[in-house]
Parts: sequence; C-alpha cells; structure tokens
Amino acid sequence: MIFSIIVNTHNQYKTINRCIKSCLSQNFQKKYEIIIIDTSDKKLNKVQFKSKKVRYFHYKVFSKFPELNQLKKVYLGFKKSKGKWICFMDGDDFFKKNKLKYIYENYNLNNQGVIQDVSSNFIEFNKTEKIPKRKKYKKNLLYTKAVSFWPEIFGTSSLSANKNFVKSFFKSISLEKWNFLAIDALLILYAINRKKYYFNEKILTIKSISENNLGSKYILLSKKFWLRRNQQIMYWEKISNKKIYNFDKIISTIINIFI
Repeated sequence: MIFSIIVNTHNQYKTINRCIKSCLSQNFQKKYEIIIIDTSDKKLNKVQFKSKKVRYFHYKVFSKFPELNQLKKVYLGFKKSKGKWICFMDGDDFFKKNKLKYIYENYNLNNQGVIQDVSSNFIEFNKTEKIPKRKKYKKNLLYTKAVSFWPEIFGTSSLSANKNFVKSFFKSISLEKWNFLAIDALLILYAINRKKYYFNEKILTIKSISENNLGSKYILLSKKFWLRRNQQIMYWEKISNKKIYNFDKIISTIINIFI
C-alpha cells in the first residue's frame, strides 16, 4: 500500500461527498486507501462512497476542544493505516486529481519527513476558487529573527508525511495538552525542528473557506487567540529545548496577563 488518506470529519454532511470523490478520482494507478474517521452526530452511509478503497469508522466526540478532537481522530486513522505515506484531509476540503501521482513521482517516500503543498481557497458562499497571496514577510530574515519565525501554514489537507515520521510525532506528543493547536501547526513545527520539513510550491489541495473553519474563532483581540499563541511558543520551546526571545513572545505574554 503506497498511500493512506486519513479524512477527519464532523457534521460536514454538505461537503464530505465532494471530499471523498476527490480522493477516489485520483489519476494514480497504484494501491491507496481512504480512512474516514467520523464524529458526526449522525452516521454517514458508507454505501454512498461505492468503493473498496474506503474504510469508515464512526465515534463519539472525543473532546470539547475541536483541535484535540481533530488530533485524536487523525491518531486513530493513523493507527488503522496501511500505507507507507500518509495524506491528511479535512472533510470539507478536496484534492486536485494529480495530488497522489505528483507526490509519488517527485518525492522519495522512504525519506522520513513532512511535505506541505500550497492550497488554493474555495469560497463556499459563492463557489469560487482563489489562490491566496503568499506572505512575503515570512521569508524576511529580520522579521523571522526579531518578530516571529512561524511558518506559513496552508491547513491540514495540505500536509502529507512518511508513516514512520508520523509515528515518531505521535510518540512525542500528548493527545490532551495542546488544546488550542491544530495538528497542522504541531506537525509542521515538529518537522522543522527535526529538519524534515519540505515545502512544495505546487497547488495540489483546495481548502474550503467558510465560517466553520477551525481557525475562524481565533480573532486577533480575543483571549483564545493569545492563549493559542502562547501554546505555540511553549510547544516550540518544549520540542526544541530552546527559549524564544522575540517580540512575538513578549507581546503574547503581556497580553495574556491583561486579557
């Protein structure tokens, strides 16, 4: 088995068929599987997917924190996976038809690391696709040293990784602690620290943009935003064994005191 696509979904009844169809429509001729881990209020009907590639599992919600719920679902999907390479997927996103083929032909899948491809945004309310503008300041040396070095993140569905590397990631992390950090940030920072992070400029993923997105609740001046910011810093300091000294840490620490 070459690829395991792990789809985590929760009450995404309007988009899950589109998501799974994009996985089944891949122009990749070798073996791959699709593992759906679902915590929806109502079970999905597996028959609707009409493929032996699909394996479906339904559970009750694991946590009141969406990020932890997502992390635990991905972990369960990983434990059930048979592929040597894992592709992560949210139930409202979808893949370009050449995603698996492109990764297979352009990367050594035995190399233990994480690939992030660029995603274009699909605006749900008017059904249009838009390529996001890249954040050039993220590459500015002065900015990354003095302000913040957090990488540009395009979402969980843009990530794929060697199975053994994902195994080492899950061994290193608590499934309970980082209740404001999504798996994309956790995994990318882990890979950067291990010098196993690879950025792919090719657009292979379409990200759904709606009010239901996991990060849409984190407004700049909200307490949750700065709690998440602090957790990012604490997580990096833990996995790297290095203290951060920049404006990002100073500002987030001060704001957390007063909010």
